Amino acid sequence: MGLERLRAGEWLAAGGGLALLVSLFLPWYGVGGADVSGLEAFSVIDVLLVLLALLAIALALLQAIQDGPTLPVGAAVLTATLGKIGALLVLLRIVFEPGSSVLEVQVAAWFALAATVAITAGGWLSLANEHVRGLPPDVEPDLRPTPAP
Repeated sequence: MGLERLRAGEWLAAGGGLALLVSLFLPWYGVGGADVSGLEAFSVIDVLLVLLALLAIALALLQAIQDGPTLPVGAAVLTATLGKIGALLVLLRIVFEPGSSVLEVQVAAWFALAATVAITAGGWLSLANEHVRGLPPDVEPDLRPTPAP
């Protein structure tokens, strides 16, 4: 496993995935004096967000352990695509609170929105970056190994 193989996109996606997991345990909504976490407030969206967070973390793990580019590229495509859907779901849950209109949106919901945007950006950066770390710049282009996407 080589953490030196991780680029900015993979670090951003993994950090966003961890932040999204943490935010689901924090209070998203306040009702009077009681707080409701993201896991308690939703029935299906919370499962989808957990899966998105795990996919973002898997992107970094696949980049670190795989020699070939196939699995990391596939994970990056899924992360970028599903990250946009996750960001849209979180934004909709912020704008249209579930249940009562007396709910107030807490900071963790906005934190989750930032995490899903980071996951999406990390997926796109992972796809766009073809730089190979640790390769000296004076190596001839024909002798360079094929970079992992």
